[in-house]
Amino acid sequence: MICHRCGKLFPEGYRFCPGCGLESTGSAKPAGQGRPLPAPHLPAGTSSAVLYAGFWRRVVACLIDRLLLGLVNLFLCLFYILLSGIDWNGEELRTVSLTSAVFGFLLRWLYCTLLESSASQATIGKALIGIKVSDEQGRRISLLRANARYWAKILSTFTLGFGYLMAGFTRRKQALHDLVAGTLVVRG
Repeated sequence: MICHRCGKLFPEGYRFCPGCGLESTGSAKPAGQGRPLPAPHLPAGTSSAVLYAGFWRRVVACLIDRLLLGLVNLFLCLFYILLSGIDWNGEELRTVSLTSAVFGFLLRWLYCTLLESSASQATIGKALIGIKVSDEQGRRISLLRANARYWAKILSTFTLGFGYLMAGFTRRKQALHDLVAGTLVVRG
């Protein structure tokens, strides 16, 4: 049988599709009547059912990460200001603010790239929510792919946020930057 929702091929007699969980009571086509979609490669010992992380899970993970990185950046900025004795109203404060913004950008880039390509496959926010980033075959992504995914977020932003919203309605819950980088955000 072929599931009409996800296209996964599965033997007759199954009540639910192992790919997406759809009940197969008359909703699946017999094998040969339609083209099945290729199933992602999963490491040995894992379930064949892939649960993609939806839009709201990703939003909460992003908020946690932004809050964490913002607090780190704020702490370091205030620490520098207090140690150096900068005049709070002077030109030096503007320089510190600009430096803090640049540092925050670099911190976010390294944080996302290094953690998403690590063995955990997740930033701290993603790990707390229980989601991780993988390639389209379910494997850990390389540092190069994590870097491409990060920079592709520029496209998701320049589309007035529509690139991020795509995670709410694409079949595999991929945002624009995931489609560009060939990545998935999955539960687990």
